[in-house]
Amino acid sequence: MSVGPSGEDGGESNLIRPYALTGGRTRPSRTDLTVTTQVVAVPVVGGPDVDPEVELILSLCARPLSVAEVASRSGFALGVVRILVADLADQGRVVVRTSDWERARPDATTLRSVLERIREL
Repeated sequence: MSVGPSGEDGGESNLIRPYALTGGRTRPSRTDLTVTTQVVAVPVVGGPDVDPEVELILSLCARPLSVAEVASRSGFALGVVRILVADLADQGRVVVRTSDWERARPDATTLRSVLERIREL
């Protein structure tokens, strides 16, 4: 029997839990969050009460961590972490930094266009 990050038994509860954590969303509100994006928590004195999952992410990000590391250390799915980190960034609770290399990568449309031109050769 497997136990999830919040101590729940495996099975159906593991399918429902990510849905509840993200409010049913499947995509983050930001497009700049890649697996290598660095995340660091912004210190807050006397901030509002937060869910235990959010508190875990904030504690993990006391020092800069990549989104992939946050997912690995928290035990949450990568997609869930991307959504929660995006929410925290939108609230100003974390700062995210994507490398210049990541920002300079061509988008999917450009890559498809190049592939089509190569096939035409």
